[in-house]
This record gives sequence, C-alpha cells and structure tokens, in this order.
Amino acid sequence: MSGLSKQIVCVNETKPGEKWLSFYQKADKDYLKWFLKEGDFKRPSLYDCQHALKQYMPEFVPMWQHLCELTNADDNIARMLSLYCPTPYVSGCSQAVWTRYCPVLVRNYDYNPALFEGRIQKSKWFDTEVIASTDCLWGVLDGMNEHGLAVSLTYGGSEIVGEGFGIPLILRYILEFCKTTQQAIEVLERIPTNMSYNVTITDQIQHVATVELSPIEAPKVTFKPFAVNHQGDLDLTNYALFSNSFERKQCLVERLSDPMITLEAFIDSFEYAPLHSADYQNNFGTLYTAVYNPSLKAMEYRWPNHLKSYQSFENFQEYEMWVYY
Repeated sequence: MSGLSKQIVCVNETKPGEKWLSFYQKADKDYLKWFLKEGDFKRPSLYDCQHALKQYMPEFVPMWQHLCELTNADDNIARMLSLYCPTPYVSGCSQAVWTRYCPVLVRNYDYNPALFEGRIQKSKWFDTEVIASTDCLWGVLDGMNEHGLAVSLTYGGSEIVGEGFGIPLILRYILEFCKTTQQAIEVLERIPTNMSYNVTITDQIQHVATVELSPIEAPKVTFKPFAVNHQGDLDLTNYALFSNSFERKQCLVERLSDPMITLEAFIDSFEYAPLHSADYQNNFGTLYTAVYNPSLKAMEYRWPNHLKSYQSFENFQEYEMWVYY
C-alpha cells in the first residue's frame, strides 16, 4: 500500500444541481489552475468556445449555459467548462470487450489518485439515463446508458495537440444522444478531439469497435475489441514504451483468444500485471477496474484491496467510501 487515499462517491442526480455544484465548489480551484497552466493566452476565447459548441454539439449549449449560471462563471470558468482546446493531460488505461455469449466491456483506469474525481454518477440530463465515471466536471471516462451502449477511453500515446474538444465531453455526448455503436462511431468521426485517444465501444447487439482518434488525422475505425496506449500495430511513442503498452496489448490478445478462460477469469486478469499498475507516483497507477454489461444494464467497479461495488439502472445506490492505493 503506497499510502495514497481517495474518497469515492456514487451520486444520483437527474440534472446538475446542488450535488453537482457542491462537488464543483471543492474542485474548481484545482481545475482552474489546470486550465491556466500554460497561460491564459494558450486557451481559446469565450467566443471561440461557444462557437465550437454550437457547431459540433449544439444540443449541449443549453447545458453548458446552465452550468455557467449555476457556478456564476466568469470568462475563464465558462471557457474551461466548454472543454474546447483544454490543457493537455495524459492518462494510461487498458480496455477490452469480452465477446463470447454477450458483450462485456472491461477497463482499467490508470492515473494519479489526486487528480481523479472519484465520482460514479447516474443522471438523465436529456432523454437518456446514464451511469458513468466522471471527469472534467461534466465529462466521462467510461460509462453506459440505458440503451446498453458502453464506452471507454484510453490515451493514444502521441504528444501532438490540436484543435478540438477534450475527449471526456465527447464521450458524454455519445452516452446522452446515441443508442448504438454505429451512432457513436459517427459522432467520433464528426467531432474533433484535441489529442490522440482510443475509444472502445459496444452495444446490446454486440457491435464492437475501437476508434483511434488524432487531432491531425481522420479517425480510424477498427473492429479490434481492445485498446491500450498506442495506435496501429507498432506505434513507438515514448509513452507507449513507458507504459508497457505493447505488453498489455499482448496480454489482452492472449486472454481474449484463450478458449479455456471464463469471463470472471478474464475480468480478474485486470487486477494483475501487466494490466494492473502500481506506479501512482508517475500518474500511472490503476485506480479502478470497471465492468459494463449491456445485456444486464449493470456494472461492477473493482477498487484496491478487493473492494467491489455494483450498480444498475434498476437499482442505483448512493454511497461514499474511501479506497487506499
């Protein structure tokens, strides 16, 4: 045990209100510090942020305005909440879809506990219920909606930064407005992202895809049921080498192709090296394992020291707990 701890909170709030605002008031200074890390001039103007939202995600403009009103946002906060051309940041992650019998999306989120929101949120902002692990105040790291569409992200490994949205907001958009993997793919092909990411998707009809995103190239739609921290077959970035991305890919390929392995054993493998990492000091420690089952409309979260929690759309429980890394 490394001595790091994190409070995990499960929240049920239909639309952002008192609960969301309470969290925001605890996190806003850290997020604003991150937003201004490279200097105010490096971030786009408020006009550009609003224009980009209207162009690519017009359905989100009223929600963005609601969050701005809720927080009494000044220009910096409003720009930050748009998540348009945000300050770059890097996380790890391994994810894969078990495709036998029924699809199950399993993922490890690897990052620094101090920079992790630690919130599992059930909501219904528009017409769809969503349960997701949150990031960037109103974005998503991974999650599933009531239609059985599940998504998860990994960093793609490239340090190139371009013009586009932070991927957590794009994943939120997918869960709010898509029902199928194909619809999610169309969103990823249409909305630009500011950095390279891999998004793995599955739905109730067992359509599995991984989309490799780049700020300077067109999205590459693959039907690989897994993603780690590189793109293509041999992407020798510094981060791919540092994060053992190729070893983790080989592990996932072996597990997925093993005819003798069970679903439970497959999920268990995410709790051990090379898929699991304890390198928390370098922002690359495994914070949780998430398991999304579209058929059951339910999910499991595994935390350090064999802690497990379960949620579903039919029975979502609010609670708080501490985990130790």
